[in-house]
Amino acid sequence: MTERAVIIVGFAALLGVALVLTALAHLRPDLLAPLSKVAAAALGRRPVRIIAVLCWAWLGWHFLAR
Repeated sequence: MTERAVIIVGFAALLGVALVLTALAHLRPDLLAPLSKVAAAALGRRPVRIIAVLCWAWLGWHFLAR
């Protein structure tokens, strides 16, 4: 397999895992909390919001500014 194919398969696998975890979180909320609840709980504190914005800005600068 070429390097490009390996990367595509890797991203497809990540997407599959994300879809399975999302479905599991909605079907069994007692087992796994949905991402929206986790994000709401985490972003309820100001330092976490500041860190999230800084990380988002860093990602945007390094991957989208070129």
